[in-house]
Amino acid sequence: MELYKTDDSIDVGAPIDASEPNQTSEPNNANVNANVNADVNDDVNDDGNDDGNANINGENSVLAERERKIEHWKDSDFAVGCVNISWEDDQPSWWCFNPKKNRKDSTINQQFPISAIVCGCLRAGRVGNMSVLAQTTEDFEEEIVDPESGQVTINRKKRPKLLWVCGPYWTVNLGITFPLIFGVSCWMGYTRVIESGLAIIITWSIGTFLMIFSLCMISCRNPGILHRYSQIPANNTEEDWRWNDQARTYRPASSRFDTECQVVVEGFDHTCPWTGTAIGSANMFWFRIFVSMVVVMLLYTVMLATLGGFLRSFF
Repeated sequence: MELYKTDDSIDVGAPIDASEPNQTSEPNNANVNANVNADVNDDVNDDGNDDGNANINGENSVLAERERKIEHWKDSDFAVGCVNISWEDDQPSWWCFNPKKNRKDSTINQQFPISAIVCGCLRAGRVGNMSVLAQTTEDFEEEIVDPESGQVTINRKKRPKLLWVCGPYWTVNLGITFPLIFGVSCWMGYTRVIESGLAIIITWSIGTFLMIFSLCMISCRNPGILHRYSQIPANNTEEDWRWNDQARTYRPASSRFDTECQVVVEGFDHTCPWTGTAIGSANMFWFRIFVSMVVVMLLYTVMLATLGGFLRSFF
C-alpha cells in the first residue's frame, strides 16, 4: 500500500501559503528558511530610510523576534503554523498595557486582537491560534526508521497533552451563541414552561441541558490537534500520509491544516464561528448532539409558544 503522497500541483519547496490549507510537498527546510528570511529582509529594507540608530535598533528587534518565532515553530510538539509564541506578542499597539506599544513591530498579527488582550492578560497558553486552558503530559513511543537499513528504533518520551482549549472565535461563542441560548431558554421557562405540566417541564429541562452541555464540550474540548510527526509512523498500515509545509509535519489524509486555527486537526470538518472552534474527530460527536438539540428545542419552543394552552390541557 502506498503510504506517502504529495500534491503534484504544488512545486517542491514552494513558499508557505496560508491561503492554501491543503498544500503539500516534500519537506524542504532550506526553502522554508529562505522564504522567511527574505520576508525579514524586505521588512528591514522598507524601513531603511528612517531615523539612523533608532531605526537600526527597531530592525534588529524585529529580526530577533522573527527568528525567535521561527525557532519556536520548529520546536513545537504540535502540528502548528508559524505564529507568535504567546498571546502577549500579538497584543495590538493601542492596548495600554502592551509593552511593545511604542515600537513598530511587523510581527504582530492583528487578526484576533481581543484574544490577544484577554488571553495575554490571563497568561493562557497558545497552540497555533488556539488558547490552552489546561494541559498535562503523556508518555509516548517515538518510532524512528533508518532510511538506509529500514531498522525501527523506539524512543520513549514525554509530550504535552491538551485537555481544554478554546478556538479563535470564542468571542462569538461567548458573546452571541451562549447569550442567545440562555435568553430564549429563560424566557420560555418563565413564560411558558413553568405553567405547564410535569412532563413538559422534565422534557424541556433535559433538552435544554443537553444543548448547553454539548455546546460547552465543543467550545472547550480539544478538536483533535495533531502532534508533529517528522516521519511517517512505522506501524501505519491503514491510511496514506502526506507532508504539510505550513505545520512541518506528516499528516494522515483525513487531517487538514486549518488556516484560521493554525493547527492540523484530525478528521477536520470545518471551523464553526458559532461554537468558536474547529470541528474535528475529537468533538464531532458533541457537535452532532448540539445541532440535533438546537433543531429539537427550536421546534419545541415554537410548539410551546403557539400551542401552549392546548398542550397544557393534555400534560
